[in-house]
Amino acid sequence: MKTIYFLALVFLISSCDTSIDVEEQFDYTIEQQMGCFCPQGGVWLKLYVVNDTISKAIRLSDNTILSYDEFKFHKSIKGLFNQIAVTDTSKFDLVVTMDPTNLYPSYLYYNPKPVVNGDTVIIIEDAQQSFTTRKLIKR
Repeated sequence: MKTIYFLALVFLISSCDTSIDVEEQFDYTIEQQMGCFCPQGGVWLKLYVVNDTISKAIRLSDNTILSYDEFKFHKSIKGLFNQIAVTDTSKFDLVVTMDPTNLYPSYLYYNPKPVVNGDTVIIIEDAQQSFTTRKLIKR
């Protein structure tokens, strides 16, 4: 009878494992929170990055492995630098804070500036986006 309980316990533990495979290769991990009006806004994720591409993401609040569609708008460190490079500061407000130790963007915020057309000022609401990034761990 003890053997059955032991086997059931082993099965239960192994079927609930959501951790990353220790054999999986990745270049680095970061934790990131995206600020936006979107489904994953405000949620901290742990991102696993291979060749500057996010290969896996885990929601930190419950250790759930997410599908690509749930993390596809998050950015690797290279992706953060690319976003800075392509943001036209004549059209967008841009705020960047660099991590003092590892020199990557720990905070990135951009928001469309109001557009003036004659007497009309057009303000695009809910278009701002931010990325707060922390805990870079290189492999």
